[in-house]
Amino acid sequence: MYDNHSAPIPQAPRRNSYDEVPYASYPFSQTHPARLATIAQLFGLDCAPVERCRVLELGCSTGGNLIPLAEQLPGGTFVGVDYSEVQVGQGLKNIADLQLRNVRLEHKNILEVDESFGQFDYIIAHGVYSWVSDEIQDQILRICRQNLDPNGVAYVSYNTYPGWRMRGMIRDMMCYRALKFDEPGDRLRQSRALLDFLVQSVPSEDNAYGILLKNELDQIRKSQDYYLLHDYLEDINEPVYFYQFVERAKQHQLQYLGEADFRVMSLKNFPQQVEAMLQSFGSDIVEVEQYMDFLRNRMFRQTLLCHDSVLIDRTPSADRVLAMHAASPARPESDQPIDIHAREKVTFRGPSSTMSTTEPLVKAAMLHLGQIWPQSVPFATLFAIAQSQLDRKAVVVDTSQVTADTNRLAEPLLRCYGTAHVELSVYAPKFTMEIPHHPQAPRLARLQAGSGNIVTNLRHERSSLNDVQRRILPYLDGKHDSDALTDVLVTQASEGLLTVHDQGRPVHDPVRLRQIMAESLAQNLIGLARMALLMDLVEIAVPELATG
Repeated sequence: MYDNHSAPIPQAPRRNSYDEVPYASYPFSQTHPARLATIAQLFGLDCAPVERCRVLELGCSTGGNLIPLAEQLPGGTFVGVDYSEVQVGQGLKNIADLQLRNVRLEHKNILEVDESFGQFDYIIAHGVYSWVSDEIQDQILRICRQNLDPNGVAYVSYNTYPGWRMRGMIRDMMCYRALKFDEPGDRLRQSRALLDFLVQSVPSEDNAYGILLKNELDQIRKSQDYYLLHDYLEDINEPVYFYQFVERAKQHQLQYLGEADFRVMSLKNFPQQVEAMLQSFGSDIVEVEQYMDFLRNRMFRQTLLCHDSVLIDRTPSADRVLAMHAASPARPESDQPIDIHAREKVTFRGPSSTMSTTEPLVKAAMLHLGQIWPQSVPFATLFAIAQSQLDRKAVVVDTSQVTADTNRLAEPLLRCYGTAHVELSVYAPKFTMEIPHHPQAPRLARLQAGSGNIVTNLRHERSSLNDVQRRILPYLDGKHDSDALTDVLVTQASEGLLTVHDQGRPVHDPVRLRQIMAESLAQNLIGLARMALLMDLVEIAVPELATG
């Protein structure tokens, strides 16, 4: 079925398509327990410590999201369920290769998950809800009630209207074309041929339908085969309006907590007059969120749920930032030297937007965060560093009390979190920007580098490696120093696995080859550190700051 207004296109029964064409399994940073706990705590929930969390993932595939969590958080417990025997089998092999003891994957139908699975602090269902029957959708929400700890958080992603109206129409066309073909490869080829035909044949000039169709098709045609097969050609893909999803969750004694992307919840990201109209239209959070979906033509949500008995404070206060870590990739827009003491406006540019401030304390903090990115720093430490830069002397603060001074930094950081200029988190990933004498990368990343250039970093993100990084990463096991790692690169060059040129000419001189490889190693280790791929093996205790 597709929606309440269109009849489903009849489909012949098929084998498990996820066994025949596995869905690529990756980490999703938005599902990390630290992300869920951070948003929950900003809204007043007292969540379980991330380091000792219990996580259940429904539709875990090969464990591409769950296994790195288990490696990063050895004190946690992780359980995954998936209906694809092939994908679960591959995941179990990866778990065995990594010798992980705190994660298990089970080949089960979601309908088989019951109370015997136990209680979990976080439940994740990413990319499942819209693609299963009503019965299984109800079961997902039932699991979120019966298996979720009283203060736990459930993450459920799903396709939404109005944004999926246009894509649903294209899906109908693709399914109609693929109806006569049983093999996944044939269905994909015929569907792609139809997309090409539509792009070439439907005029877009002075044609509203053609313009909308072309914009959507340009996006869809770039998709990988596994994505097209499972997101567009599966028998079920049933989007819903946000308010309908929340109403259904209420039937299972669950309530809307928020979104995994805090930025999309902020009304401050709209012009002032739009913000005022949204507030006048909506009498509660669900209505306001629904009207925001209308404005954005939203097609996908990543919703957080909790038990309806939990009291939610929807006005996050700055004092909740004091116990968190902050990070930011934003850098000053201008290359000119910045006088942090002056009350002149300074603009910081992030990956997708800019923010400006005249506040000296905020300038100093943002400059420091930009310098140490992608590392994070505890709020108390960031405040002390920013204050010391302003006063040009060592400063210590008492963070046991909320003061006007700490709020001068905490409140802007909270606003910047709502615009994605700053990351806030209750947990700091354990990686280092320093190059250890015997560098060590996560075992999973070393395993992944053996079969491709995409690996999972310690920020629970995908990182793309160059040829040298991919060749060297499997040897970053904490047993090789720089000389030994240089030997590895020299050997691989000698065997023709790496090609080395100097000023456009192949290098054959062994002395020059080793010199080039040593320089390349140093540069690429820095690159791996900046990608959060070098482990911090020694936890440095941060002393408590006292009143000076």
